[in-house]
Amino acid sequence: MKVARLARMAAMARNKLLCSSHLASMHISTPTSRQISMKTEGLTARLNSAGLLRTQGLIGGKWTDAYDGKTIQVLNPATGEVVADVPCMGGKETNDAISSAHDAFYSWSNLTCTERSKHLRTWYNLLISHKEELGQLITLEQGKPLKEAIGEVNYGASFIEFFAEEAKRVYGDIIPATLGDRRLLVLKQPVGVVGAITPWNFPLAMITRKVGPALACGCTVVIKPSELTPLTALAAAELALQAGIPPGVLNVVMGNAPDIGNALLASSQVRKITFTGSTAVGKKLMEGAAGTVKRVSLELGGNAPCIIFDDADLDVAVKGSLAAKFRNSGQTCVCANRLIVQEGIYDKFAEAFSKAVQNLQVGDGFSEGVVQGPLINESAVQKVESFVQDAISKVCLFCLLIDGNY
Repeated sequence: MKVARLARMAAMARNKLLCSSHLASMHISTPTSRQISMKTEGLTARLNSAGLLRTQGLIGGKWTDAYDGKTIQVLNPATGEVVADVPCMGGKETNDAISSAHDAFYSWSNLTCTERSKHLRTWYNLLISHKEELGQLITLEQGKPLKEAIGEVNYGASFIEFFAEEAKRVYGDIIPATLGDRRLLVLKQPVGVVGAITPWNFPLAMITRKVGPALACGCTVVIKPSELTPLTALAAAELALQAGIPPGVLNVVMGNAPDIGNALLASSQVRKITFTGSTAVGKKLMEGAAGTVKRVSLELGGNAPCIIFDDADLDVAVKGSLAAKFRNSGQTCVCANRLIVQEGIYDKFAEAFSKAVQNLQVGDGFSEGVVQGPLINESAVQKVESFVQDAISKVCLFCLLIDGNY
């Protein structure tokens, strides 16, 4: 039994390794460096002419550089080219953004729900009307295929659309009283300034799903996008200004993440922190928010298996597993960490899944037919390579156990 079990584990490991080797041999579309450069220049020129290539932070309705003049480079992960330089902001800029948001809170929260709804609806319309440009910007700085990037714009804009309607439905309650001469009335009121810290894998949708409900109920926001993908956040903020959302209601700072985070946590004017990212950072934010008793909403790392049972439709299972594992090149918080396949369907599934992976086309997200874009940076590449080496070492270990001692 032990030999059979080890043999089966080795076979499973070999099949997984086969899938990994297919990744290395998938169709790769690689333009020449000169073609890439011309393409990038053309894209940035179009985005700039549309007014959507913003390269400064937004504080109190004004586009602002870092106070010390420092900048950071935003790179195209498919080519390594510099797309733009943006301010490397820190605590001072963040404190000013918080003050602007705090000052704007009183006027924004006192608008009627219908007025806030109209602003959000206009913002939604602008996002949709510029979805091609926003999709190009997402692909340029994040790398995902253009079709997928445009899909993110539709998805991200839908949050603004939804909360434009919900802004008119922030209802209170009348609670039955224990005494006949009393009436208990509950009113829902905005908490104040919200600090929104967002990741790089969905540079638009992770912002709109946080900012939409905050603005709808009357809160103001300081956004801290990832320093890897700040351009989409800045473009969205530009469209928010065009939508008539008043200065100071929406602020964007990027750069030195620890300094910005510490400023958001330390300020008594920030009453809510919302964060999507790693569990380690989430723990630090929760701990830091306790000092001023802030409300905290955290969406942290997961550990998600994809389980295939014997009675599964093979074609559907393969298609669903590909989507679950390879969406955004696996750079999604809900991507499956592992596949668990029941014994009866294992061999058929492994073969079909391997073939499907082999047919995935990898390359620059702007290239026709590409469904897998690049990893976000060199650190991500090294991490994946370490996983591959770990899998190879375990295959070798299983083979030694089977062939050597049993």
